[in-house]
Amino acid sequence: MKLIIDLRPRVLWYQRVLTGSSGRGARRRRSRCARGAAKTFIPPLLSTAAAPSRAACVGRGFTATLRGCVSALCPCHDQGILREAGSEWDEGCVTCHCVNGKKLCQLRCSPLNCDEGEVKVEEPGSCCPVCRKQFPDEPVPECRRHVQVKNITKGNCRLDNVEVSFCRGRCLSRTDVILEEPYLQSVCKCCSYRLDPDNPVRFLSLQCESGESEPIVLPVIHSCECASCQGGEE
Repeated sequence: MKLIIDLRPRVLWYQRVLTGSSGRGARRRRSRCARGAAKTFIPPLLSTAAAPSRAACVGRGFTATLRGCVSALCPCHDQGILREAGSEWDEGCVTCHCVNGKKLCQLRCSPLNCDEGEVKVEEPGSCCPVCRKQFPDEPVPECRRHVQVKNITKGNCRLDNVEVSFCRGRCLSRTDVILEEPYLQSVCKCCSYRLDPDNPVRFLSLQCESGESEPIVLPVIHSCECASCQGGEE
């Protein structure tokens, strides 16, 4: 005996919800959004796609994520602007989506793999880092933060492919003649650092040949700036 299941009523119900053609569904959606109680969910008919395309989700009241087509029922209130549910827009260096009443933003930078002898550099006014020679022929014109991928070793312990930030660049220094002792005044500025205020250090574990691990602490540089050198004067 064959068991035949008619899925047409279920498909038609999802189509009404996705397209907003059902007046009762639209009223329910507005009511849920007004109460702030809308839930993010993945319809069973769409959850079978591991990574649906954006076109398959947007326009149906859903937005594409790594989890599938996720409900985008509620609009977003963004600094006085009402964003349509499931909409997408750019803000400076990030792309934002309105997902179920929440504004979600992600940096628009492609993965960057630098060649040997190059480091990641954050250019002033640029959204994404670029690759630059670690030791160029000419000095770096200004103090800035760099990121380099290094292999860290301590004795017989090692950890590969660790991103290490450092400061490098030129800062202005000068010596002026003054009319009082000591008659010369030197101002020395060096390319100094500021640690990340939220996470000033990283705790890493090096893998040792004995099978044990060696804990180390790695400072995390947040930004670089020209500051007075030790022993200098402002």
